[in-house]
Amino acid sequence: MERLRLLFAKKEPIKYIAHLDLMLAWERALRRAQVPLAYSQGFNPRPKMQLASGLPLGTTGTAEIMDIFLTEPVDLATALARLRTALPSGMAVHTLVEVPLKSPTLQHLLRQADYTVTVETDLTADELNKRISNLLERGEVLQVRQRKQQTEQINLRPWVHQLQLIGFNNGDAHLAMRLTTGQLGNLRPQEVLKAMDLGDNWAQIERTGLIFEESPNSDLIGFENL
Repeated sequence: MERLRLLFAKKEPIKYIAHLDLMLAWERALRRAQVPLAYSQGFNPRPKMQLASGLPLGTTGTAEIMDIFLTEPVDLATALARLRTALPSGMAVHTLVEVPLKSPTLQHLLRQADYTVTVETDLTADELNKRISNLLERGEVLQVRQRKQQTEQINLRPWVHQLQLIGFNNGDAHLAMRLTTGQLGNLRPQEVLKAMDLGDNWAQIERTGLIFEESPNSDLIGFENL
């Protein structure tokens, strides 16, 4: 058994593909690349693949991370080259590394995510910066969430770690956000836009990085600068 970690991109052409369809596309690509993917036991065997965090529909990602488990070791360079030619349009794999078989799951270690958000607005850059400052200076940013058949009020402010205007042109504001993601909470950029009274505006969202809990084991994640 071998455990490999992939750094990959989900691009514009497939941003509306659902999670299950994305995993099926990966399974097919790995088969075409002749990667000996391991499967679960039982009546309905499933490939042993674990995403750090699924992307919402309509969101692209440039630095997504997934673990796959193989039945036997492979040559990483050969597997990477084959996989790149086997992937459909809209998917790209950047890096493939081996990680310890028994290291913690990505979901267990995930803490935050970076996003770039382009939102259409009639506001000026000064007005946008005032809204950002107002949000960051507040102790509470309350919103109501619907979970199954129950509603709950949550404070989003502790989950907004960074928020800034990084560009503005022709009515498009470009925002950088670092938000809590994972088992300790999950905040989406759309909720931040809503808190800025921009929730109904057209927006394009891309996740650019995932941040994990630091560990003394340097090979835990397998990629630099995450």
